[in-house]
Amino acid sequence: MKNHTHSTSSKASNHVRKGGVLVGMVAVMMVVGIMGVSVIALTQGSERSYLSANANTRAYYLTDSGLRYAQTIFCEDDWRHGRTRRLRLDSGDEVEIIRLVDTFWATAEVDVGTPKEARALVPMPLSLCGEQFEANPLEEFAIFGDVGISLGNNTIIRGDVAITGDNIDIQGDVVGAVLAKNIEFTGQGTVTGDIFASGFVDIRTGAVIGDIHAANGITLRSTQATAFDGWLFSNASVALSGRAAVGGHVHACGGDVSLSGSSSIGTPENPAEVRASGNVTLSGSTRIYGDVHAGGSVIMGGGAIIGNVYAAGTISSGSISGLRLPNSPTFVESPICPDLSNVDGLDLPEATDFSSGGPNVNINRNSSATLNAGSYGDLSTRNNSSGSQMTFSAGSSGHSDYFFESVDLGNSFTIRYNLSGGNDIRIFVEGDIDISRELNILVSLNGINYFSINDPAIPNSIASRVYWESTGDYDLGNSSDWFGAVFTPDGSLSVSNGSLMIGSFFSGGGHNIQASTVVHVPPNYFSDL
Repeated sequence: MKNHTHSTSSKASNHVRKGGVLVGMVAVMMVVGIMGVSVIALTQGSERSYLSANANTRAYYLTDSGLRYAQTIFCEDDWRHGRTRRLRLDSGDEVEIIRLVDTFWATAEVDVGTPKEARALVPMPLSLCGEQFEANPLEEFAIFGDVGISLGNNTIIRGDVAITGDNIDIQGDVVGAVLAKNIEFTGQGTVTGDIFASGFVDIRTGAVIGDIHAANGITLRSTQATAFDGWLFSNASVALSGRAAVGGHVHACGGDVSLSGSSSIGTPENPAEVRASGNVTLSGSTRIYGDVHAGGSVIMGGGAIIGNVYAAGTISSGSISGLRLPNSPTFVESPICPDLSNVDGLDLPEATDFSSGGPNVNINRNSSATLNAGSYGDLSTRNNSSGSQMTFSAGSSGHSDYFFESVDLGNSFTIRYNLSGGNDIRIFVEGDIDISRELNILVSLNGINYFSINDPAIPNSIASRVYWESTGDYDLGNSSDWFGAVFTPDGSLSVSNGSLMIGSFFSGGGHNIQASTVVHVPPNYFSDL
């Protein structure tokens, strides 16, 4: 029995031990299960947190991209207060931006309708686009100087013109930009590029196709003063009278805008905005087609405004088609101020330090001469130089430099440039360069065949290889040709009627160009001796 009893107890003990192991395994499994569920929950929470943070970051950077884009197009587009735009970025995402007075507000949404949905609303103060003149390299100007210039009737300048320390009187046409201290239009000329004046711009007759920037005011008067689609930027007042017409926007920063006679700003088809730090005044039968923003008051002594009117001051009674918001500085758009501080900072290049001396060169009628590079006395013609010619040749291993005490050429003289050598011809004159009239220029690129400068065989760009510099004056007579750069750092530069000049023309003593055509070709250099 004991054995039986003993045997039965051992089996029970084994069962107990097996049951304990089973319970332990179940407990371990439960703990592991609980830990697994916790880990999963933590992982899912972490993932959701990561995805949410990532979505928020994306939304923020989308608004930042949209705001930066808005700033870039604000200067080129008419983005007014209260206007909302939806911009589509390169990524395919969209940002909604609204302008409220002087601030852009951008809203971006990502993963809309999902657990990762995020939204960002970010402001950014807008930057007004100050119109700043950026100085070009000197070689980019067709005419450059620091003393006044007169461009007579029927003159055509195909390039930019700069007179940094004085005035320009424009009667002819400039197919390019103009910059000077003061700019006056006294003829029927047209400027197709922008105008930059560190002083004032006064258009009595004539037209401007580009923008006008002036530090001390802009005036357009008479029946033929026109600024087509360009904008006007002034750090003082803007005044229109007679039948003057402006097609673009007008900004008077620090001054008033006044219209009299039958002058106008904008058109029914293309309205233009007027912004003034001071008052906006209309009289007579004037018209403004577009909105008006006045830092002062709007004074209607006549005329009409076809648009909305916002003023920090009062708005007098008159013909206004849109809203009237007097005493509302919050809604007044500030004018854009031009920065013209760089205009007066341009200077003539340094004059070359050289000397001449040697035998005089006298050329008789119907005679021909070929000069080697070197130093000479006077170059002149005796009596009538008709039929006479002089040949200058470019070097093959370096510049061909010629030095003269003076140059005095009579009627119907011919200059021949042999540019087959591959380098440049440079001519330095200690005195004056005086050419009576009907100078002819012939150019050869092979040393054999010579062509006039009007011939297609001679590209205008070849003129960069010819350079003249004089310490005196340069005077070119009627109906003459010229090919190459001219620099008179201490003298004047004068051109008479009917001449064709291909090159660049710099003077420290003033320019006077009458009824002639200038075609700009940048020179290879000014001074590198």
